[in-house]
Amino acid sequence: MVGHSHGDLPADSYMAKVYWMFAGAFMAAAVLTHGKDLLEYRLRMRKAARSELDPARPEGMILCALATMTAIVREAGYYAFPLLSRNEGKWAQKVLRIFPRWTHLPPMGHLFLMAANLSLVLSLVFYGFDVKSQWQWEAVAVRAGWITLAQLPLVFLMSGKSNIVGFLTGSSYERLNWIHRTAARTMLVTAAFHMGYFFRSWARYDYVAGKLAADIHTRRGLGAFCVLLWLVVTSVSPVRGWRYEVFFIQHMISGIGFLVIVWMHVPEEAQIYVWFPVGLWVFDRAVRALFLVYNSFSIFHRKGDQSANPTLFACRALFHPLPDKATRITIRNPPFTWKPGQHAFVSCHSLVPFQSHPFTITSLPTDGSLEFVVRAQSGGTGRFHLHACDLLPPRTDETQTVFIDGPYGRMRPLEQFDTVVLIAGSTGASFALPLLRDLVCRKASSEPIVTRRIRLVWVVKGRGQIQWFSKALADGMRIVESSNSEDTAGNGISIDASIFVTCDPELTTASYETVPTPQKSSEGAEVIKGRLPRTSVGGDEKDVLGVAIEDVDSKPEVQKEDKVVTGCGDGTSGCCCNQTVDEDAITDESTPKPCCCCATASDSSTISSTSSDEKSTNAKIQSVSEKTPNVKSKPPSSISTQESLNLPQKVNIVTGRPQIKRIIDKELQKAFGESAVAVCGPRGMVQATRSAVVELCDERAVHKGTGAQGVSYYLCPFMRMMC
Repeated sequence: MVGHSHGDLPADSYMAKVYWMFAGAFMAAAVLTHGKDLLEYRLRMRKAARSELDPARPEGMILCALATMTAIVREAGYYAFPLLSRNEGKWAQKVLRIFPRWTHLPPMGHLFLMAANLSLVLSLVFYGFDVKSQWQWEAVAVRAGWITLAQLPLVFLMSGKSNIVGFLTGSSYERLNWIHRTAARTMLVTAAFHMGYFFRSWARYDYVAGKLAADIHTRRGLGAFCVLLWLVVTSVSPVRGWRYEVFFIQHMISGIGFLVIVWMHVPEEAQIYVWFPVGLWVFDRAVRALFLVYNSFSIFHRKGDQSANPTLFACRALFHPLPDKATRITIRNPPFTWKPGQHAFVSCHSLVPFQSHPFTITSLPTDGSLEFVVRAQSGGTGRFHLHACDLLPPRTDETQTVFIDGPYGRMRPLEQFDTVVLIAGSTGASFALPLLRDLVCRKASSEPIVTRRIRLVWVVKGRGQIQWFSKALADGMRIVESSNSEDTAGNGISIDASIFVTCDPELTTASYETVPTPQKSSEGAEVIKGRLPRTSVGGDEKDVLGVAIEDVDSKPEVQKEDKVVTGCGDGTSGCCCNQTVDEDAITDESTPKPCCCCATASDSSTISSTSSDEKSTNAKIQSVSEKTPNVKSKPPSSISTQESLNLPQKVNIVTGRPQIKRIIDKELQKAFGESAVAVCGPRGMVQATRSAVVELCDERAVHKGTGAQGVSYYLCPFMRMMC
């Protein structure tokens, strides 16, 4: 593969440089966008420090124009086309069981960049050639080889955790990792053209087998293509998620082998495209090793009082079991600081040798300890939980040496937004609650902050999951109450926190309840006359006598004698999957609305699920229900649900699933400036939140003359890594 010029056409080596002209221009645009965000942050913080009104609202022609452009790009980039639904039949359920992400295509922003990159490389490969002319086939093959090689630095540039591009653009490595995979797949396409056009030219003389037998250079090229194909196939989401530890090791070995074979295959003038990725890989590993050594050894952190870290290693972890198969890992006096929403890789070789697992940090630096809440699965997290359960008194304070690689993760600071909506599912609260606590602590310490409203929506299966973070949530709510009571100017933060419980016989009633038949209102909308059941919660919400019904995740209804019996699902889509509730339409005078899958055996149908974990959970719930034949006959407890969970009365506890779009819409209507929506949870929740943000931006015509303010959408790091 030698970069010759072909007549009046530019040299192949120059065409490879053209690719980096476009790639560099795109990165420069991303850097400028990050600079604009930093400038915007400083302006908003300055306005907040001066107590100016609506600091998150753009002012002036230039800022308004930028806000309009940003809104248009976000609205187009966030949208994801629906692809498959479980309601389409058993075949769709089987496909989604293997490829769970096929419910929707990737966001339009990702698809646009993928298409742009593929179009660019194909244009560079075929520029100036007549592909019908057999005399130019080998020239096309050589050009394709150069373009393939030109993409190799981009693949490695987007793969490292100590990412230079991420630092310059304000993005974390997990937000760039999809570019790493996409560039590798595009490189496989151009490599196929490189090999295919050579084989096509040699096949004219039946010389393919002879060329492979006689030329070691050709065999190396074929070997490099096979290794690249292996790397791409094994990096597909279902494969890499099957046994991630195995995937990581083989991916590392295969990548090194690929670089070696390519280095042996390409001419000397093109080896710069091999050595540059090698330099990037060495830089990433060296930086990570330095931080790992710094975080791990006490010698770097002995300032004044050396008794704080008397051992050789700086990080000693306590393991405490939590309800619902979870473990809290606590490291006292951590040797580094971090920001809310960040994560770190934890290694405990005494329990799980030669493995490192990423966990979201659930504490704040001001807490004086580094904490992780880990849900036990198979593998290392399961061993952590077993170890914690084995630590009976007096061994509960026994510690293990751990090594911390991190912290990692970058996002725009949430204190610059007028309204912040945090949506979490199960352990996703480990991402949302530190963000909430950081905002309220900033306000309590009189730091400049733009945020006026915070809305927390946390969806859990049962009481045990609430106990994971009940103390952190209660502390955050108390800080807000104390801060607002001391704020005589009325500039405090308003917080609404709701916990939606989908399956817990202790928090739900044990039979179906009926609601009155919907009637048509004067405006034509369906309205329920009467009071709807709700949890006994605090707050100053009023009883709702008329509730408009939206066509959002509606429940199946069976007409019986002028009453509608409300069910929740067909038994195949998971626990309470189809039961959504409007929190504002719930009154205080009745028990929580029931979930059919949490009912007694006589009232509910058999539950089935596509997940083995859900089957186990549902079986336990059904067993509890069978032992409790009539929950309604139990005398009412004098202790509220909030008090039993050590939560303030202002934390609403609701049975069912939230109507995410309605919740976000209500918050956006109250916003005086740009809002932020952050989500961390199952794929369905993430997709529902993204779709809600796109639809609301379109319906409200954000920054298009209506006065509606912008919405910024954030996804937690682990959902990005799973994509």
